[in-house]
Amino acid sequence: MRNSKVFKIISYITLPILIGIIILSTFYIELKDSTYYSVEEYFNSEDFLGTYMSKLSTIANRLIYSNPQYNNIKDGDTYIFYSSNGEFDYRLINMYFLVIYKNKAFTNVELTSEVSTIETIKNFIKSVPESQTFNIVEGKVETNSEILRKRAEQYLDSFIYTYYTTNPAELYPSESYSIDYSNSKEYITTNITDFSIYTSYTENFIDSSKQLLLCKFIERLRPYENFFYISMPICMVLSVLILLYLLISVGHKKGVKGISTSDFDKIPLEIICFIATCVIGIITVLLMEGINTTEIEVILSLTFTVYFTTFIICSIIFDTVVKRIKSKTFWKTTLTGKLIIMLLKPIHKFENFIQEVRGTSKYFSNTIKKFIIFFCIEVFLAFIVFVLFRSDALLFLLLEFILVAIFILRIIKAISDYDKIQTKLKEMYEGNNQTQLNEEEFIPEFHQSVSYLNDISNGLENAIQDRMKSERLKTELITNVSHDIKTPLTSIINYVDLIKQENIQNEKVNEYIGILDNKSQRLKKLIEDLVEASKVSTGNVKLNLEKINIVELINQAVGEFEDKFNLKGLDIVIDSNENEIYIIADSRYMYRIIENLFSNISKYALENSRVYIDLVKENGKVYIKMKNISKEKLNIPAEELMQRFVRGDKSRTTEGSGLGISIAQNLTEIQNGKFNLIVDGDLFKVELEFITI
Repeated sequence: MRNSKVFKIISYITLPILIGIIILSTFYIELKDSTYYSVEEYFNSEDFLGTYMSKLSTIANRLIYSNPQYNNIKDGDTYIFYSSNGEFDYRLINMYFLVIYKNKAFTNVELTSEVSTIETIKNFIKSVPESQTFNIVEGKVETNSEILRKRAEQYLDSFIYTYYTTNPAELYPSESYSIDYSNSKEYITTNITDFSIYTSYTENFIDSSKQLLLCKFIERLRPYENFFYISMPICMVLSVLILLYLLISVGHKKGVKGISTSDFDKIPLEIICFIATCVIGIITVLLMEGINTTEIEVILSLTFTVYFTTFIICSIIFDTVVKRIKSKTFWKTTLTGKLIIMLLKPIHKFENFIQEVRGTSKYFSNTIKKFIIFFCIEVFLAFIVFVLFRSDALLFLLLEFILVAIFILRIIKAISDYDKIQTKLKEMYEGNNQTQLNEEEFIPEFHQSVSYLNDISNGLENAIQDRMKSERLKTELITNVSHDIKTPLTSIINYVDLIKQENIQNEKVNEYIGILDNKSQRLKKLIEDLVEASKVSTGNVKLNLEKINIVELINQAVGEFEDKFNLKGLDIVIDSNENEIYIIADSRYMYRIIENLFSNISKYALENSRVYIDLVKENGKVYIKMKNISKEKLNIPAEELMQRFVRGDKSRTTEGSGLGISIAQNLTEIQNGKFNLIVDGDLFKVELEFITI
């Protein structure tokens, strides 16, 4: 089927018919409701109003400036100018007019022995059968046309003219002057009250007007309106299918491998297009000359002739262009392509030379290659400008300046794009992956790099979102599980308390009850820590920030932990440079921070050692430093100790959830503080930083 000559012929015959139906349908649908081609609607439209008033304004203008070139007769003191060559026989409107200015008048009424005075001309205009009258006398509109009565006044400003004369006799030829005014000027400004205008028109198109012809043509097509609406989409689909078939089949011939071309396909395409344009232009001119006829049949015949001739020419060009593209000879068979190839030869030779010198082209990226080519083109164009325009210094300098400016702007644009890419890399480094770079804003050399950056940024952002989602799900799981465990645990604790109140004589059972009580209380504390850690990590806490004395708060906490410290033989040493140091914090959560740190000290500090607590206020900040010696070797980095559920290996046998430091850190940070943990050998040091007031 692709090689079938019959199918191709049928396609080329069918395609212009389908396209013709599409054009005709579109033409009819666009014009069928147009007021410009409807007699009834046109004479009540703004188009008619504008045209009518514009004609009257033009006539008034000619009455002032051009009246000596027309024939004239005299009616008393008034000169009546008229045209004998049909100049005022306007093609759009059947109208008669009489425009009077001072002692002059213009008219297009045919003057006869009976119609040769101002009054008889007025009567003739008024008595035209089936006409609409429109007069302007002393600036007042008199008309039986509805649209002229409502809207004509907005055009009256177009009758304002300013002119001067050096001889009043030219304006008033009926008067005689004894004084020579040739060396003086008299400036005169007119307005609508200086004119008397009498007109009439009939509401129908002139027989030779294009409006009437198009109106008749639309009326002829109106019975086929439903056909147009149905056929247009069908013809569009069929036309597209035929074009696709031709694109595939053109160039293929039965019994011939590859693309079949002829000598015609070797003629430069520009020459073919030039000849085709000339032929179409000549035919179009002939059409425009012949379209002045009033016969629709003649016009349609000429139009179809031009259409099918144009289609045949376009089909020939289409056929040869497709063949050239398929055979990969398009640029070789065009004058433009030959010129480009000729210009690129030195560049290719230069590139080959560089490759031979360097041994390989791997040292040159595509971007550098493109900039080298661009630079060479700029140099070549500069040389051409020098050869062609060196005799004209000003033009030469201007063109050279433009070339240099283009090159500089290109370099500036490349630097600017590089800065944008560097800024994007910095944002990615800082964790901002929300923004995307638009490839169209960059020069083509950077498009690939921008695409890679956007892909990497999207990947990082997706990874961050997945991690946040995982953290959120983990937190929700902890919260939900903790809540579900808390209810049965409360029952266990309550029943253990009830059992303890019973008088049980069995020592072994009492020992078991004590272990059960201890472990259930420890599990309760762990669940409470889990819930609190979940709330703090998600920011689901309500702060009540107030002014608190941190020295007093720490002394209070030391007093409450005194028994635990004494049990381990810990000596608490508090050193403060002031008795009262105030910070803005939530007293409840601030106490919880200190409580967690003291609890950690009481569990893991070396027995019979000292614990140092330093309170320092300097440079608008308060530093709370706690130092103690660990009883076990610290075998884990400080960063890991601040994570949840993390403890040193030897500490796993002791009581604790591994959440105390993590909770203290999060509570510090949500109160705009800083939490630092330092491990130096067996020295365990925590430093809190808050802003003082």
